[in-house]
Amino acid sequence: MEFALELRREVKAGGKVKAWVVEAGADAARTTGRTHKVAFTLTPRDAATGEAWEIGTEDDGSTAGFGDGTTRT
Repeated sequence: MEFALELRREVKAGGKVKAWVVEAGADAARTTGRTHKVAFTLTPRDAATGEAWEIGTEDDGSTAGFGDGTTRT
């Protein structure tokens, strides 16, 4: 599993002067960000024994339990 995490910090400052219908203002902003990539592997374990799960089988398998039970080739 892998995901990215971004941490961002923003600082703003501003000022404004207003007199009758004339308006003047200034704004400033500074943003800094850092991106971190986090990756890890999940390993499923049996809760009772603590051993790894066995996934898969050497048998070819069958579809006999699905649908009407007939085999199509």
